Amino acid sequence: MAKKTTTEKTRKPKKEPATESEINYAEMLYCEKGISPQAIREELGRDIKTIYAWRDKYKWDITKELFHTSPNVLKKILLNEAMRIAKGEKRTDEQGNEIKPIDADSLSKVMKAYDYMKSKLSPEVVRDVLMKRDVFVATIDPKRAIEDTKINKMFLQEIISEEQ
Repeated sequence: MAKKTTTEKTRKPKKEPATESEINYAEMLYCEKGISPQAIREELGRDIKTIYAWRDKYKWDITKELFHTSPNVLKKILLNEAMRIAKGEKRTDEQGNEIKPIDADSLSKVMKAYDYMKSKLSPEVVRDVLMKRDVFVATIDPKRAIEDTKINKMFLQEIISEEQ
């Protein structure tokens, strides 16, 4: 384990209650940017148990999975469902119990709308590109990713203001 610096040893976690915006910021770092709870602790000056408590209470892992599910993954799910239907197989859970089939028509419509929205150069597309870049940077240099987040927010605000 890495040796803690003097600053880390003496720095006491914040005791005051967290604001909603602080929790939302932590969630964004975790879910969208892929920043570790330890790096979020350093950024916010909170106890690591607090960060993990927020993660569990607000179900960040589920949100993180949604943010990192690409249209290609969703298309693969649709294709697998199409193959299952073509073979006449029933849909089952892990225990083998039959479950309701996926409504492929509805999913197809949702995917078409999603693909259309993703193809437009909009704040959402810009955000998605910046998020992918930040996740990549976070694997190399987490502190840089945190710094870049601030600049990315300013850039997104500029893109949003241009749309209005």
